[in-house]
Amino acid sequence: MIDLVKKLMAGPEAAPKDRDEELRLVAAALLFRAVYVDGKADDVEAAMVRRIVEEEFGLDEADTTALLAEAETSAVNAGDLYGWTRRVNSDYSHDEKLYLMEKLWQVVLADDHVDHLEAAMMRRIAGLIYVDDADSGRCRKDALAALNGG
Repeated sequence: MIDLVKKLMAGPEAAPKDRDEELRLVAAALLFRAVYVDGKADDVEAAMVRRIVEEEFGLDEADTTALLAEAETSAVNAGDLYGWTRRVNSDYSHDEKLYLMEKLWQVVLADDHVDHLEAAMMRRIAGLIYVDDADSGRCRKDALAALNGG
């Protein structure tokens, strides 16, 4: 698992052969980064990551557990966001970036509190993946509506 993370951070020429696997890891690692950015690994936020991964990726239980473990390790040990956001920029359409931002907002909002570090991380990710403030704001509203059953 650690080898996959190292390959991901090394760049596309050293990336794993399975693009879908790599992109799932990137998305899950970013979601876990939202859990840990404020220094408080909230169980509600971590549960939201699991729910998103289960709903979005269609993996069996063993693959879901392995992906979550690898993504969490990657999120805790990564020094910056650049490796992940570089992959997002090279492989995601604008609509997919917006969808990712909505899912990130769902994690951040899951505990009903947006810490200043979480807000700063969301602005940073949005900037790195070229999502403007207005779109990020719409993603936040959509995430809040989804969390409230709307």
